[in-house]
This record gives sequence, C-alpha cells and structure tokens, in this order.
Amino acid sequence: MNRKEFLRSAGLAATGVAVTNTGALGQSKEPNSMDLQGKTALVTGAARGIGLAIAEDLTKHGVNIALVDIADPTGGMAIRGYRLANEDELRSSTDKIKKLGVKAIGVKADVRDLGALKKATDRTISELGGLDIVVANAGVASWSPFEDMKENQWKDVIDVNLTGVAHTAWAALPQMKKQKSGSIITLTSIGGRQGVPGVANYASTKWAVIGLTKALALELGKYNIRVNAIAPTAVNTPLYRSEGQYRSTGMNSFEEQDKAMLGYHALPTPALDPVDIAHSATFLASDNAQFISGMVMDVAAGGNAHYTG
Repeated sequence: MNRKEFLRSAGLAATGVAVTNTGALGQSKEPNSMDLQGKTALVTGAARGIGLAIAEDLTKHGVNIALVDIADPTGGMAIRGYRLANEDELRSSTDKIKKLGVKAIGVKADVRDLGALKKATDRTISELGGLDIVVANAGVASWSPFEDMKENQWKDVIDVNLTGVAHTAWAALPQMKKQKSGSIITLTSIGGRQGVPGVANYASTKWAVIGLTKALALELGKYNIRVNAIAPTAVNTPLYRSEGQYRSTGMNSFEEQDKAMLGYHALPTPALDPVDIAHSATFLASDNAQFISGMVMDVAAGGNAHYTG
C-alpha cells in the first residue's frame, strides 16, 4: 500500500467506513463468526430448564456437550417448594442432545464439590476432545424472609449459586489457559441487579456472581479467555414456576405472579422461555462476541430499564 492509499484508508476508518485487508470496501473474508462447529461446551444444571435449553441451542451450532447436573431431587438440602432434577431427567436430556447429531455425555456432579467438577472437566476433555465453552448455570433457591431464614438456607444457596460458579471456573481454567482461549458464561439474575424481598440469600449470590464475572474477565483476558454473565428476568422453569417463588414476593397464585411481571416488564410478556436465554449464551460463546468480556447481558423483557445505572 502506497502513501496515498494508506492516507485514504486511514481517513475512511476514522469516519467508520470498514476497510478490509484486501483494500475493498465492505468485503470481509472472515469465516462465519457464529460457526461453533466442533467446539466443546460444559454446562452445569443442564438436565432441564435454562441449562438444557443452552445445551440444545449450542448443539444446533455443532457444539459437543457435557451436561453436568446434581441429578438429585434434594441434593441433601432442605429445599421446600420444588425439587431439583433427577437421574432420569439427566439421562433423558443427554439422549436428546445425542439425537441432534453431536457427541454428548451426561455427568452427575455437585457443583459444591470442586473435585467432582475437576473430574467432570477431565472427562469432558478426554471424551469430547476439548473445552472451549463453560456455562455456570446451576442454581437453587430457598425462600424465606431474612429475619426467619435458617443458617442452612443461607449456606446452601451460597454454596451452590456462588461457590459453585467459582468451582466451575477453577475446573475449566487449566485447559483454557493451556489452549489460550475460552468463553466462560455465568448466570446471574435480575435479582442480582436490584433488591428482591423473600430471597436475600439468592439475591446476594446473584449480585456476587456479577462481581466474580467482572473480576475474572480482568484477570483472564491475557489468556484470551472471555467471561460474561447473563441476567434473565422471570423464565418458565421449574424453579420460577413454583409455589415457593411466587409466595416469596407476596403472591398467592401463578396468575398474580404473571400480572406483577407484566407490570414490571416493558415488553408484553409475563415470563420468558428458556430458549430466549439460550440464544444469548450462544452469541456470547461465539466469535460474534470476540471482544465482549466483563459484560452483564440483561435478558429482561425491558424490565432492566428500571435499573438506575
């Protein structure tokens, strides 16, 4: 490129006009940046709900999947109002993913156990050939006004929703640092963006996950590892569609719950479906988001317009 061509290109770039390395305007030779074919993802809490929807959506883009779930209706916790996924659901979801034409494994593991997460990661790398994407989705709720909350209710939710995310990241780091690439996606909530009555334990963890996500983005960027969070609003999952959930905010029925969320959302919907969250996760995992890190993506039907900043 001569001096005249260089100055012309610099001027166009300064005005926002794309100039490719071929010198032609508007012509990119980059591959499809949503092409995730052959990559491998590990998703926690993947037996159903948002985790399963994320696994399915990634699969549609050619990603091999390790579905990790506690697969235990109580998980040894004093949870009332809903149950966790069971082994049959994990097995069924894994079979469903396999039928979509990719490699998949189901791994029963508790995110509270770092050793179990490391073993799940090692198995993923060994059987599926790598680890490019990690989605720390597993979460629980235990509802109570803070004044009446038992210590074990506080501890159980902290151990799963916050420490479990840290364990998931710790387990993934050796491989991602080795290959100098990776995308870690955490699941927070609108409850991590504002105060929520009746679930002080849950809200505390979701605020903390945002802090952890941003800290990891700053620390891991030098290894070309991106770390982002998704903050969903109400989603049609077993946890949200539970008596414990609607009663925690003073509602007496699902109908009251829907009416309240319709009033909160800017867009006309009481709740999203898990696939709506999954699309955002796939985007963040892809090269379309190659320069996005440390972000919290609000998938909140416009309810996030209420936030102050």
